[in-house]
Amino acid sequence: MKPLEEKTYQLTEKDALSIYAKMMHTLDSSEFESFLSEDFSYSSQKVLTDMNSKDEFIEYIRPKLETIKKTNSSVYAELGVCPAYGHTDCLIMAQGDKSNLLGVAYASVDKGKISGLSLCIVPTPDSAIRSGIYPGLNEVDPDLNEVDPSLNVKKDQVIITEEEFQRKKEQLLNLGKEETYQIGFSGYDEVQAYGMAFGLIGERERPKEDFCESTNFNNLESSLPSDTIKVATYVNKKYSTKKIYFYVCSFTESTQRANHQEVYSLFSIMWSRDSLWELNPWYCCSVLSEEPQAPLHKEAANWMFKGVATTGCLIASVDDFKNGTLEILI
Repeated sequence: MKPLEEKTYQLTEKDALSIYAKMMHTLDSSEFESFLSEDFSYSSQKVLTDMNSKDEFIEYIRPKLETIKKTNSSVYAELGVCPAYGHTDCLIMAQGDKSNLLGVAYASVDKGKISGLSLCIVPTPDSAIRSGIYPGLNEVDPDLNEVDPSLNVKKDQVIITEEEFQRKKEQLLNLGKEETYQIGFSGYDEVQAYGMAFGLIGERERPKEDFCESTNFNNLESSLPSDTIKVATYVNKKYSTKKIYFYVCSFTESTQRANHQEVYSLFSIMWSRDSLWELNPWYCCSVLSEEPQAPLHKEAANWMFKGVATTGCLIASVDDFKNGTLEILI
């Protein structure tokens, strides 16, 4: 196999992710730096300010790698699949322990160079298909994985074979994961689902006239539907220094598609331009099953956040959501 440098004209996003993973495992940035475009951009949902040049990123990453080296706080970057933001291949990031998942990373490639890297909390890392492949982690070991020697991974460290990995990837892209329930789009849009959940339409008790806004955050939060759980907070200081608080609630709705359907509404409490806390619908989904399920607020929230991250919604574009800082609470 020819060195990766000799085929930069056909550099793929998976190649770029492998090079980044190798950097994080070996704590040597020289190879990754050599592939960066001059206008390389780096963004993270945990960092408020993006980096928009190769030099700026290099100035940031070298001290970071030194810090990791000195503190022995190992970072793990595992190849995986998790479609979002127009990408499919990703890295599943962890720190300290491979099970301590922190987020997913996506790479962009242009004209044989790595043009961008985004570290994201949404989609959540546990929603990705994992491969068990950690490029560069065992570079010093001659007993390399037979699946792909260039990945420098022992065969016994691969969770699934390449064939199984590709099959799971296709299932995710085309069919979704097999479960005793199926999460998908409901027959409602986000506003209709929100209206049903709060009793604005349908048979539920109607709320008070001013239920959706208040100068008192606690009063507003205490009046939410009884099954509501808080799932995340978000801030984008470009628009406001105040956090947006995300919640999920549900209601049961009959359908001909399955014996049971639960519709979930993702909504927020956010500070408005009128200096009030107000409720806003963001997304919705339905859970179909043959038997009633235990509450699936967490699973529904992950599915809906992935939708917001992939396609945006009425209240925010993909870029608006991507460039802020999201903290998952569930």
